Amino acid sequence: MATHTLLPDFAPAPSATRRDYVAQTLRTAILTGQIAPGTQLVESHFATQFGVSRGLLREAIRELIETGLVVNRPYAGTYVADIDENTMSDVYEVRRIMEKQAFIRLWPKRDADFRNEMTARYEALAEAAASRELNRESAAEAHFHGLVYERCGNHLLLDVWQQMTQKIQLGFAVCRLTHTPKPDYAENHQLFLKLAIGDDLNAMLEELDAHLLRGLSTIRAALRGVAGRG
Repeated sequence: MATHTLLPDFAPAPSATRRDYVAQTLRTAILTGQIAPGTQLVESHFATQFGVSRGLLREAIRELIETGLVVNRPYAGTYVADIDENTMSDVYEVRRIMEKQAFIRLWPKRDADFRNEMTARYEALAEAAASRELNRESAAEAHFHGLVYERCGNHLLLDVWQQMTQKIQLGFAVCRLTHTPKPDYAENHQLFLKLAIGDDLNAMLEELDAHLLRGLSTIRAALRGVAGRG
């Protein structure tokens, strides 16, 4: 779904943590829409920009392949993972099932520490939203929603959630590329927070459905915008 061919410029990698630096810099560029879904990652180009060997660059890219952000196509090269409406619908369907189950498991075990941490993460999300920096907003939202997975007692749910966040953030990167209006992060999570630390599980689960539908609808609109340009 690459919509442009211009690529961002990168500074040479610091010597101490070169592989980590390269992997994190590419991850940030992908998740903020600087490198669009479907874009080929040409080894020679990025190795020269970062000032590293192609072998080290491959190691960094392998980390991104393991998270699902990047895919290797036999005889074609390495590309930023592409997404479409069907993919995102599948992601959000699985997420809805998982997040509901996480809340159901956690509900009777929530305590003051959970409520304080959920509130603190919301405040961090509001601060990130005010910064208008997409990478901060996306990371803060994933951190906010991640708490219920961390505390629900099912490590597999947490593992799948951590992988799934990459696809969700890719979706919002497309929103940035297409300038698709999206709900205000802080405002969109106010009721979610209130219900997550409240006493009505059914109301929480209903809001979860509505919350995820808003997110999916925003990403769908962005993907249709990309298709309309094609």
